[in-house]
Amino acid sequence: MTVNIYDNANEMANVLKETQQYTAWQEAFDAIQNDEEAKSLFGHFQAVQSAVQQMMQMQQQPSPEQEKEWDAIAADVQKNDLITVLLTAEQALNTILTEVNDIVTKPVAEAYAKLRQ
Repeated sequence: MTVNIYDNANEMANVLKETQQYTAWQEAFDAIQNDEEAKSLFGHFQAVQSAVQQMMQMQQQPSPEQEKEWDAIAADVQKNDLITVLLTAEQALNTILTEVNDIVTKPVAEAYAKLRQ
């Protein structure tokens, strides 16, 4: 019997879309897409997050101006109810994805655990 793991992965993706975590995330995402102010702010927030990650990877320190800008954007994001709902939903979705990943990779983790015994 040949197993096509990609068929199973695609089925899992379809099942994921039926979870409460995914539907809550999708609704929050759609709400931002339908609100120009929230959409613009969220896009700016994502750009800042990307810049911060790149600087961290390159072990660079942000300038005081960058820190001030980032703090201001973070404050604006925290004041926007649509974005805070999305970020909360995203955390819940990431939790379920992490749990699924742990289940899928359990055989590999167990094999490595045996090496340490």
